[in-house]
Amino acid sequence: MRPLAALLALLVAIPALSRPAWADCPLDLGRATGLVVFSSHYLVAFRAEPLRIEVGEPFSLLVNVCTRTNKPAELVAVDAQMPDHRHGMNYRPTIVSMGDGRFRVDGMIFHMPGRWELNLDVRDGEESERLSHEFMIK
Repeated sequence: MRPLAALLALLVAIPALSRPAWADCPLDLGRATGLVVFSSHYLVAFRAEPLRIEVGEPFSLLVNVCTRTNKPAELVAVDAQMPDHRHGMNYRPTIVSMGDGRFRVDGMIFHMPGRWELNLDVRDGEESERLSHEFMIK
């Protein structure tokens, strides 16, 4: 146990500028849960809060947005739609920036069971892209 404590103390003591780049753009959202979607330019980690998404119940998303060069990026918009039914959510979620590529999206509601496609619009300067992930809600 002492070697682990010494390692943790050493990591805390290292100045922020000398830490590895991955420390600036974490993909771990805690609780050993979450999903990662990625493209050639972006990595987006997200998880629902609460972890279990229920039909008709509001939930939030915790989202970390990074470039492939480990720089924080911006979450511009979040939406979800049911491709089989050709409609989206009945509510518009709000995005709150928590700094350094971390965001909280409140007001998500999947109002009916079925296949949902979550769309995350991200950008880094001029480079923007939409990343998607499908959910089956029962």
